[in-house]
Amino acid sequence: MAMKIERAGERNTIDRRVARTRGLLQDALIALIPEQGYAAITVDDICRRANIGRSTFYTHYADKDALRSATIEAHLRSIGRRREAASQETGSRLFEFSLPMFEHAHAFRPLHHALLASSGDTIHDELRERIRRAVREELVEKRIGDRGMPAEFAVQFIAGAFLAVLAWWVATEMNISPAQADDLFQRMAGKGTGAWGMPRSDS
Repeated sequence: MAMKIERAGERNTIDRRVARTRGLLQDALIALIPEQGYAAITVDDICRRANIGRSTFYTHYADKDALRSATIEAHLRSIGRRREAASQETGSRLFEFSLPMFEHAHAFRPLHHALLASSGDTIHDELRERIRRAVREELVEKRIGDRGMPAEFAVQFIAGAFLAVLAWWVATEMNISPAQADDLFQRMAGKGTGAWGMPRSDS
């Protein structure tokens, strides 16, 4: 299955040709990561995969790292739309970010395996920081800082546990569905935070 970022609505905010070109470059990078690893990918590789010239690349992005940041942002934004839809369908849950991430990782396992495989890779580190941001936003909504636990301590605890579980789950062949993996994560996260008065997941 070819990996493409869902970009519903984005073309209404910028010129369609610009959006299309940036989309091609971002999708090219996403496709190359499982094949080569981010560190080995060159601008020429990206341009060949996207069928776009180098001058056009540099019109839109200063370098490969700028494309990386834009790609991760678009990637997580697409997952965020899934999270909002899931929240509307399933109601209040302890954390809303996790199930869409498990589902996306299941659908595009080679990509997520490459993203999570090496802690020394810049794209891995940036993905980790974006996950921490998602956790931080949800914890702010739950006002955990008012419940006796330092908010940033909780962010590191939840994000670290989730990323460790996600990396393990993506790398193994265990017969655990995204929904089952998320249920286990929600239960354990609920127990870990329940002592501070946070709501637990319904399970």
